[in-house]
Amino acid sequence: MAESNHAIPVICSGIAAVLLKKIENECKVLLLKRASSVLQGAWCYIGGRIEEGEKAF
Repeated sequence: MAESNHAIPVICSGIAAVLLKKIENECKVLLLKRASSVLQGAWCYIGGRIEEGEKAF
């Protein structure tokens, strides 16, 4: 992907998402069990952040 001369400033470094799926008449939600040292073993929604050296896109 070619880089543009028009930079879009990133004002946030984290993201969270809730993934829902309707099955018949029930809504299901995707949860992930954390393996990292922060909240280890906790069930959480999808989330993350931009690591150093990564680009937002």
